[in-house]
Amino acid sequence: MKRALPLVSVVLLACCGYSTRSLLPPHLRTFALLPVENATLQPGLGDQFEGVLNRAFTNDRSLRAATADDADLVLTTKVTSYSRTASVYDQNQNVQAYELSIAAQVDAHDQVRDESFFSEVVAQRVSYDPSAEAEDAAAARCLDLLAKEVVRRVITKW
Repeated sequence: MKRALPLVSVVLLACCGYSTRSLLPPHLRTFALLPVENATLQPGLGDQFEGVLNRAFTNDRSLRAATADDADLVLTTKVTSYSRTASVYDQNQNVQAYELSIAAQVDAHDQVRDESFFSEVVAQRVSYDPSAEAEDAAAARCLDLLAKEVVRRVITKW
């Protein structure tokens, strides 16, 4: 029994490996990001998110950028909500912090197999102190987190 324990440990540890290989199917090598639609009242949010999302996919390196006609995976994205809510007040009911939330509907179409690959609403939120950070800066931070989450979910398809 004592001899079997090290063997079982080695087998279990061998199963818990880390891989740098992409989790995407091998036929998906390129992506195209169609212009991001903005369904919120925040002007320019779609354009801003498009740039951040494109950079996030490029930085991930699991997929290479291509034109929509040549891409294996085509992403259609719509920013669906933007909200800012007071979350912390001082004793005089002055706002000390806000919570900013942004959500986007993301649809990825596998053009090789002509089927939907991913379709989900992805959201992120950040807290910020209005005396230390402007709302625009907090929104940029939130969009960055949102883009990274979109990439993570598409790449892992979870």
